[in-house]
Amino acid sequence: MDSVKRHFEEEAQEFDDTILKLIPHYREMIDGMVRALPFPADSRISVIDLGCGTGTISKAVKEVFPNAEITCLDLAGNMIKMAKLKLAGFADIHYLVGTCN
Repeated sequence: MDSVKRHFEEEAQEFDDTILKLIPHYREMIDGMVRALPFPADSRISVIDLGCGTGTISKAVKEVFPNAEITCLDLAGNMIKMAKLKLAGFADIHYLVGTCN
């Protein structure tokens, strides 16, 4: 687990560009996932973004569900730092560094 954490700590700055290269149609996948949530857009939903990375999915959720309360959890503190930057304009987002166990 330590080596995985080290890797993501080191890769946080380049993560967004790298994932777009590694996963075809990544943006479309996220859009489909968020739009599949079975709630009206004005709902006050609670979301836990496990392994939130740089906050891309949380941002997509907030754009469609502005009243969502989101908890972002990631193993790497540098990923949380990037998520905080990406999500700075949104309210009701909480950040945790750690694991689920």
